[in-house]
Amino acid sequence: MSEPENLLQKAFYLGVGIAGLAVEKANDALQELKEQTDKLVINGEFPHRLQQIADEMVNKGKMNTEEARKFVDEILQQQNNQKTSKEENSNSSEPRIIEIITEEEEDKA
Repeated sequence: MSEPENLLQKAFYLGVGIAGLAVEKANDALQELKEQTDKLVINGEFPHRLQQIADEMVNKGKMNTEEARKFVDEILQQQNNQKTSKEENSNSSEPRIIEIITEEEEDKA
């Protein structure tokens, strides 16, 4: 293998390694945020503390401002959805109706 080809191959592997490291760092940062948010769900100051954690991650350079904003919005939306579904389930005192369709009925339709 000639020197230019060897250099090109090394540059390629270096690029792949850097990309892999960046993905790993981003996943680690998101996992850290996820773990901290799971601990905060019980706390009454959840939205405020979540924003503080996201700001800390931005200051550390683990994510940019747009990623932090999106993450906070997604977590708060998930929390609201969970509260809504729990309320709906607790408010329903009647059993849920399940319709069973046999193969014969399905063929007729």
